[in-house]
Amino acid sequence: MRSLKAAPIAAVLTVGALALSACSSQGGPSADRTPATGITSNAPAKPKEDGKRVQGSPVRLVAEMDFPLDAYQLSAQDYERSQQALWKLTGSCMKSVGFASFDYAPTAGTADQIEDHEDLRYGTYDQQEAEHNGYRPSFTQGSKIAVIGGQEPHFTPEEEAALDGTSPERTDGTPKKIRTTRTGQSIPEGGCYGQALDKLTGGQGDTYLNDSLVEELGGQSYEKSLKDPKVIAVFARWSACMDQKGFTYKSPIDANNDPSFTGDAASTKEKKIAVADTACKASTDLVSAWHGAESATQRDLIQEHQTDLAKLKTLNTVIREKTNSVLASAPH
Repeated sequence: MRSLKAAPIAAVLTVGALALSACSSQGGPSADRTPATGITSNAPAKPKEDGKRVQGSPVRLVAEMDFPLDAYQLSAQDYERSQQALWKLTGSCMKSVGFASFDYAPTAGTADQIEDHEDLRYGTYDQQEAEHNGYRPSFTQGSKIAVIGGQEPHFTPEEEAALDGTSPERTDGTPKKIRTTRTGQSIPEGGCYGQALDKLTGGQGDTYLNDSLVEELGGQSYEKSLKDPKVIAVFARWSACMDQKGFTYKSPIDANNDPSFTGDAASTKEKKIAVADTACKASTDLVSAWHGAESATQRDLIQEHQTDLAKLKTLNTVIREKTNSVLASAPH
């Protein structure tokens, strides 16, 4: 995560590093400082047959511009609503198998914070933000990361067993399946959580939130955009603008990843460079040009992967429709 490899200036990050990553694991660099942006999804993913317990799902992106590939992912709002529907179905099942007091429900409203966040895929371009925080947006100060659905839930061992239909005990190295509760109530195959997930996805629970293809293509489009003649040209204009202000960088990526920008707070030097960066981005129309070039590349990639992407789009449509139906129904 230290060397600069073609990837976005800001994306989903772990606390403590500003990496250039293409909405995925495409690598990226940086000084040790607070993350650029990120939204953690702590709602449990579907339990697997290897005995893994109900647990948090992967980190998800908080803020990004509109791109053609967005059509093949659930939005943060869609995802949040789908989690509410998923746990409504799960809760109904848990009560039916004897857990009358089971009341876990994801916190609503977290995804709305996305509207307050600037997209930083191409680096900071808000001058006021740069003046105060350099390359460290205010919403990342204190290493605070928004969590869709609230904090990860904690369940009793009995609840866990009913949720995923397995026991911590193993037979010949494999998890032991449980089909009844201690009071004799029948547990559905895959547990209440697995059953709810299959209902939500039309039997495609294993692919719920599997954005690996979209993320891979997003990384490819970013890399390809750096070789686009329009982007190369606008980087040159930006570099010339920065040179006129007394700063020598070949690209905004180099400015963002200046190794001298260390510590928890932006130095005076970092702030000055970030302000110059935002001014030069504005005067050269860099963000618009870069975004246009990458969007064109994404449209080409979509054409190359039509079949697989169409399946994702269909699945997401199923999830949205089922979510709307579940949330519109009366509480069970």
